Amino acid sequence: MSMRPTSSRVVLASLKPSTDIPRPSRTLGRGGLAWRALSPFTIVLLVILVAVAITAAQEEERTAVEPAVARKAATLILARCAVCHTTDLISQQRLPRDRWTATVEKMVHWGADLSKDEAALLVQYLSARNHPGAPDQLPSIENELAMAQPAREQGVATDGPLTGVAAKGAGLYAHNCQACHGEGAAGGAGPKLARNRILKNEGAFWETVLHGRGPMPAWGAVLSHQEIADIHAWLASR
Repeated sequence: MSMRPTSSRVVLASLKPSTDIPRPSRTLGRGGLAWRALSPFTIVLLVILVAVAITAAQEEERTAVEPAVARKAATLILARCAVCHTTDLISQQRLPRDRWTATVEKMVHWGADLSKDEAALLVQYLSARNHPGAPDQLPSIENELAMAQPAREQGVATDGPLTGVAAKGAGLYAHNCQACHGEGAAGGAGPKLARNRILKNEGAFWETVLHGRGPMPAWGAVLSHQEIADIHAWLASR
């Protein structure tokens, strides 16, 4: 009678390598599982929605220029930029904000008399008005400024009598008026103001400075009444 080595078979079977060893799991990167669960159509739709939201935010920023700010910026363009070139050269441009920033900085480097705040104001205005999505035909800056002027007040309303300070007026004139009316108010692109008869007619002087006349832009949105009085005092001392 033969004996089966059953026990040895069991031992040998237990020594065989197992085929059920768990394999290391493949983990997805951050957000990978969520993206794998989305269909290609859904991913494209999300990308489009994000692009639309960004565009809407940019459009809102473009139109966030208050009328008073627009008036002041347009006046600066006529007073500081139109001295060297026509406003048509500006109006025909369609540039994004970073290009307008570079353009204004270049103009300052070439001699445009603009403070940092004034340069920032022009960039804000031009980015909102002359951006790449703006219409091909826009009103001229001159016409836009004329339409944006507030209704004229009866006379010159002030909180009380103003006394101009000639010493302050000298600097204000150099910064705001000299480009057109010349050094020492001797005349240039604009008429000579030193010993000009208009200085004795304060009503006409204030009307012209506040609301403009002919090619001269209105300065009521740029200069305060005190600053205008200071300029008048300095001119009267010439």
